[in-house]
Amino acid sequence: MIPMPIDNLIKEVNEENLKHIVKALSFPRHGWYNYNELFRIAKFMEEIFNKYGYIIEIDEFSYHKRTYRNIIATKKGIESNKNWLLMGAHYDSAIDSPRADDNASAVSIMLEVAIILKDTAISDQIKFVAFTLEEPQPFSINFLIGNENFAKKMRKLGYKYEAIFLESVGYYSGKPGSKHLPSFVNAPDIGNFIGVVGNKKSESLVEVFEKTKYYIPSINVITYIASLNGWIATETRFSDYASFWNGGFKAVMVTDTAMFRNPIILKKKILQINSTIDL
Repeated sequence: MIPMPIDNLIKEVNEENLKHIVKALSFPRHGWYNYNELFRIAKFMEEIFNKYGYIIEIDEFSYHKRTYRNIIATKKGIESNKNWLLMGAHYDSAIDSPRADDNASAVSIMLEVAIILKDTAISDQIKFVAFTLEEPQPFSINFLIGNENFAKKMRKLGYKYEAIFLESVGYYSGKPGSKHLPSFVNAPDIGNFIGVVGNKKSESLVEVFEKTKYYIPSINVITYIASLNGWIATETRFSDYASFWNGGFKAVMVTDTAMFRNPIILKKKILQINSTIDL
């Protein structure tokens, strides 16, 4: 894991940028039913990466005769390195859902991190990837389709990753009972913390997040190591990082725990819902 001066970098976060991006993404963008809108979001993100000096490369794949794009942003191109720190977030949403929390909040943070790190010494070691088709699609019982395509392809090409996946990071509540985690997770019932989930191979990444509390005491981080790549508790495999676990890469998810906290997602779970933004 690349060492970073967290306490200094956190001061550069621009809250207005975060709000702007979340608002810009908060409309239905399902991979199949909002196909054109999804491409518009892809172009929006490409423009931001380009503005701040990143090289854009596209991991293109097909799903039922339609073309989809994972967007890759690096400072020197993906062939400049074989060992990467990857930060990723999916940009599609569930059916008929703006999904401000899931997952516009995560995309906004990924883009903001890219902006903050653009001129640092570590910028050429980081690969930012906006993934598509994370959500369930018609004609298939599978999801995480875009990430699965990416992970298999990059493994064949010999790339190595330590990966951080951002998944639903925008919902906070200080009310008791606002958190409903599975019984196997030892955590408070108040939704005021960031969760970090890893597998056994990714323990070193999880430990990095454990240490953030020493740099930023106000951040409440709770971690969880999933046994057997999460197959014992499948709730720990609900997002893109699971494809990286399958591929043998180190990967963690950073999350507000989504449906286990957000009352709208909790009510409908994986069903197609409307999510609102509260800024």
